[in-house]
Amino acid sequence: LRGVLHTAMVLEDKLLADLDDDTLQRVLRPKLLGGWNLHQQTQHFPLDYFILFSSLSSVFGHAGQANYAAANAFLDSLAYHRRAQGLPATVMNWGHLGEVGYLAAREQLGKRLERQGVLSFSVEQATNCLEYALQNHELQVSVLRIDWSLWRGLGVTQRISPRFAHLLRDTSSSGTTAADDWASADQLRNMPATERAEMVEKMLRAKAGSLLGISANQLPADRALLELGLDSLMAVELRNWIERQLEVNLPIASLMRSESLSQVIVSLCDALRQKHELSTGETDEHSTAIAQTRLSELTESQAAALLEQLPNLGAEEVSQLLNQMLGERP
Repeated sequence: LRGVLHTAMVLEDKLLADLDDDTLQRVLRPKLLGGWNLHQQTQHFPLDYFILFSSLSSVFGHAGQANYAAANAFLDSLAYHRRAQGLPATVMNWGHLGEVGYLAAREQLGKRLERQGVLSFSVEQATNCLEYALQNHELQVSVLRIDWSLWRGLGVTQRISPRFAHLLRDTSSSGTTAADDWASADQLRNMPATERAEMVEKMLRAKAGSLLGISANQLPADRALLELGLDSLMAVELRNWIERQLEVNLPIASLMRSESLSQVIVSLCDALRQKHELSTGETDEHSTAIAQTRLSELTESQAAALLEQLPNLGAEEVSQLLNQMLGERP
């Protein structure tokens, strides 16, 4: 025996909140147990190479792939562990391999990655990279083609991961669409209500349409995004785009459970209006009444209204609201 090549994998993507122990174990076992068993059974052989196939999921992270990222992170660490023991080890963190394999067999997933700027590479290119890594005794090599002007960290935002802030800062804020005529979050907050709703609808249609593969003007406003094909991973990407572009937080559950596209638009417009009112000190009668009510006097409906606002508020805005409710000056 002169070499070992570990390529096993199982994919079963789920959001972290939906991840159960069985799903976690099914994804971990091939890489964690498989990799460790190969290490233990071959560490006394005079191997020329010990190659582990990992993924960019452990380098960048990917929405819905916490289990897969953890499995690959173990392989990355195993390679370093072997090198520390003086044993051969090379771990390849593969990106979007085209032509063959998992992504090649799932065209829609591949297209989604392409829209995010994660471009495919050929088998020949992959082979050349592997050959380079072995010839140069590399420990860890990430293989990827990226269009940095489109890349969004596979769902990563500057707030979630400052690690990639320098890569996100200068990229187009619209995600997958140039859309030079889109309004910024500040512009949206200061627009008249009717104009704001029209712009939010235009922007949301463009983004949702690109995710679903449907022309923006063909998206029915009275149908739920879930009915149109929105899955949990698309919802993560859409939520992150909303956070980045509109600077408001709309929970993934709200996107998945919304009864219609129109309902999502109304929710976004309400969130933008609330942020504008808090930043300018202007509130409608309902918001003012709540803000002037002491905590002990809150009704159930008022408390519920406040809880609905919290996801859309920043730390300073929450502090200001609490001070007002406690009868203190902000």
